[in-house]
Amino acid sequence: MPATPLLAVDGHHLLYRSWWGFTDRRIMSRDRTRDLTGVFGFLAILRKTHLETAPTHEIIVAFDAEDAATARQAADPRYKAGRAAVDHTPVKSLGMIKQGLDAAGIRWAEISGAEGDDLLATLAATAACQGRAVTCYTGDRDLYQILTSEITILTPGRHRITADWLPGSHGVSPRQWPDYRALTGDPADNIPGITGIGPKTAAALLAGGIHLEQLRGSPRLDQPRCRTITACWEQLVTWRDMIRLSSRIPLPHDLITGHATAPMPRAAEILDRLGLW
Repeated sequence: MPATPLLAVDGHHLLYRSWWGFTDRRIMSRDRTRDLTGVFGFLAILRKTHLETAPTHEIIVAFDAEDAATARQAADPRYKAGRAAVDHTPVKSLGMIKQGLDAAGIRWAEISGAEGDDLLATLAATAACQGRAVTCYTGDRDLYQILTSEITILTPGRHRITADWLPGSHGVSPRQWPDYRALTGDPADNIPGITGIGPKTAAALLAGGIHLEQLRGSPRLDQPRCRTITACWEQLVTWRDMIRLSSRIPLPHDLITGHATAPMPRAAEILDRLGLW
């Protein structure tokens, strides 16, 4: 029998998407004191994704810890600084979502000091080493770096991103993605990139599969627009290292079971079980 595939879910990405993107913005608890839009949307979208795209998979949901960004902010205090002004109302639903996942028999993880992306990278690497196919459900491009023949990404729009797609679309391999994003920038994480270096220039600089280490001192940097790269070299390498994901986060020993997850009940049924509906 083939090994059970894994569906690793970006919990916070799905939370924000379900809160702001769900059609009915006023799904309330029975006592009318709590907005259940995010909870209902999260569970409904996860159920639909499981049934329609991964019915034979084991599901594990990864969440950011409260102190998730601490290590990367120590390297650069500007990391994710722009998110301070973002409306984080959806996070109020997090406790109820975890209760809903427990009620549905869905395993989830939140590990102190770890970002959800690092958890996803670790889950994917662990499952791939077990000979399992992995689907990461996320809209976060940082995960492009973990793409392999065994690991693919499913976006909320149901687009399947593969390792073979990335070079044709962006001109770099998954392993080069952190180098590429350090050069071009990542607005979502408040990483500005190098002024004047766009996607085409970055791909050309990294042509042939090289990384930043091989780029330094290369004739490729002789063109005028690349002078800033040399001047900002230490900061560039710092950004690249911040973008790189860790696949070595210690996981709870019982998190991965290797067994397919049973079909989820409907969101309304789960909320009813919890006495919220």
